[in-house]
Amino acid sequence: MALKLLTYSNLNRFDSQIGHFNSTRSGGVSAGEYASLNLGNFSDDSRENILHNRRLLCDELGIPFDHLVGAHQVHGTAIKVVDESLLTMGENEREIALNGFDALICQTPGICISATTADCVPILLFDPATHSIAAIHSGWRSTLNNIVGCTIDAMKQHFGSKPENLIAAVGPCIGGAVYEVGAELETQFHANGFDTPQLFTPQNNEKYLFDIRLAVQKQLETSGVCNIEVSLHCTFSEPELFFSARRQGIHSGRMLSGIVLQ
Repeated sequence: MALKLLTYSNLNRFDSQIGHFNSTRSGGVSAGEYASLNLGNFSDDSRENILHNRRLLCDELGIPFDHLVGAHQVHGTAIKVVDESLLTMGENEREIALNGFDALICQTPGICISATTADCVPILLFDPATHSIAAIHSGWRSTLNNIVGCTIDAMKQHFGSKPENLIAAVGPCIGGAVYEVGAELETQFHANGFDTPQLFTPQNNEKYLFDIRLAVQKQLETSGVCNIEVSLHCTFSEPELFFSARRQGIHSGRMLSGIVLQ
């Protein structure tokens, strides 16, 4: 089965300058709950299958295997600047250097930076003015603490980016119609200044449905980003296309969302 990768029309307009993708679960060699294109380095799938799947992806993208870069994510707001120095590191050294980050930013051609998800929101950014990119993982904790705004600030600081120049793609994630959360989450978001009536829909069981996708979109807009394309795919509701940690539990595979400067 061929790999099925998703792309965005706003980023596709710059295909001479960047490559980008959201993976799906189609086209790999993993089995069972991980079938078939599980790309998650930290899942319980066999290491052999994960590496095979990642090599299939790199072949599809036309990049060397060691140029596919992703962090060990911790649901925080730390941002890593990725450059050519990472490519000279051994496997263990690189793993240490990439531990604890939920966003990667880069201005070095040929390095594909990525975010790993299975319900959380992946965001890809491209700045055609400074020729820089970002890959962001935004779960509810990182959304609460505005990793999107933190990443844009880092791009300003390191690359001189201006938010109005950024092209943004918000990838497949768990949808607001099925993402049930407790009242304490609504309270935390309210305390952090979010427009919670817009984002949280109360249910009869004292729970809420949370539209995390809309929360991320609003953060991009508040940061000054105008060119935003939002995927309407729901990872929870489309089991044939996506892994979902909420649907599958701990034995869930992972998708990657990546972007690379040509």
